[in-house]
Amino acid sequence: MRYSLSMKPTYALLAALLAVTAVPASAQLDKLKLSETIQSIKFGGDLRLRDDMSAKRGAGQNNRGRLRYRLRFGPEIELPENLTAVIRLGSGTGEQVSTNQSYDNLSGQKQIWIDLMNLRWKPKLHDDATAAVHAGRMANPLWRVYSSDIVWDDDFNPEGFGESIEWVFAGPELSVFANGLQAVADEDSNSGKNQWYFSQQLGVEKTLPLDSRLRLAGAYHKWSDENRSSFGQTTVQDGNRRLTNGSLAARFGVGEVTAQLSSWVGSVPLAFQGTVIRNFRQVHNDKVQGPVGRDGYQFGLIAGAAKKQGQWEAAYFKKYSQIDATVADVADSDFADGGTNRVGHIAWIAYNPRDWMQLKVKGFVTDALDRSFPTVAGVTPTAATNLDKAVNRLQIDMSVKF
Repeated sequence: MRYSLSMKPTYALLAALLAVTAVPASAQLDKLKLSETIQSIKFGGDLRLRDDMSAKRGAGQNNRGRLRYRLRFGPEIELPENLTAVIRLGSGTGEQVSTNQSYDNLSGQKQIWIDLMNLRWKPKLHDDATAAVHAGRMANPLWRVYSSDIVWDDDFNPEGFGESIEWVFAGPELSVFANGLQAVADEDSNSGKNQWYFSQQLGVEKTLPLDSRLRLAGAYHKWSDENRSSFGQTTVQDGNRRLTNGSLAARFGVGEVTAQLSSWVGSVPLAFQGTVIRNFRQVHNDKVQGPVGRDGYQFGLIAGAAKKQGQWEAAYFKKYSQIDATVADVADSDFADGGTNRVGHIAWIAYNPRDWMQLKVKGFVTDALDRSFPTVAGVTPTAATNLDKAVNRLQIDMSVKF
């Protein structure tokens, strides 16, 4: 066959590709070693497609329908001395409680953000103990279950320091654990103080008869200088009363008790969950009008566990969160339009057609709790304050993990 000189580079490139693909994958990975410091690299991520529909009742409220996606991907890099660098990029609009991106702007290109970036140190303390220290932008180090999202949205990744330790006592079939979090809420160049929040959590897990387990934890989340200014947050969620400069009117020291009882009915796993919260620092003052709204709870049941091919799960939860029960801007963003000052019901059903794929339908039926007071102090309530509304929401998801 005759060919021109201009075709030689093409054939050379094809030959090189064939040579690479003929080499076993393990050998290829060995050649990709980046430095002597890197012990191993593990990549992972997920992709979710969502149809998100909201039906809103109330003056000035409009229904909403959005097609959305979420993409998260990154490596965990194992380093010497029990250190791991955790890096993950994510889609979104820069919100603190969501990595979702809507189909809009005539298919305009979308942004990628730093979702996680931290160092994790796991020292070896004892054969019966595990411990970890985190620094950077991290996944929340506190022990949480689904009912915990009344305080922390599952997509909220704090920036600061976290510590975890758990000790297992084989004799009494008991474990004790403690977690800590010290994180920056906001830093202003013209202020001598940064806004922080601090969490301490202590818990226990006990094995019970009938192959059941109870895990119980108490926590306290204290916010510092939260009234000084706004947090500079991308998204301000419904609920908390605020001053005209956007800062919180109430103070926040949130006590939380969370429990999960795991059991079985035949071969079906059951998880009874509950979380109760109270903002102990919410008291009457000249900045907060009206009655003190400082309590909240969420409880429910998850039957089944959709984790592997052919598995399913179904769940129901009741949620009640008063106006200043917790900081709205880090609470669950899917319950109505997110935040606090809301009561309602949550239910879902999920099925895994493959180990790596899940189909899920989730619904919310919600209403506002307190329609008497605006979110901004001194402003007369109107439809625009987002207090006088009920919101029902339906989410249909297809997720794949890789």
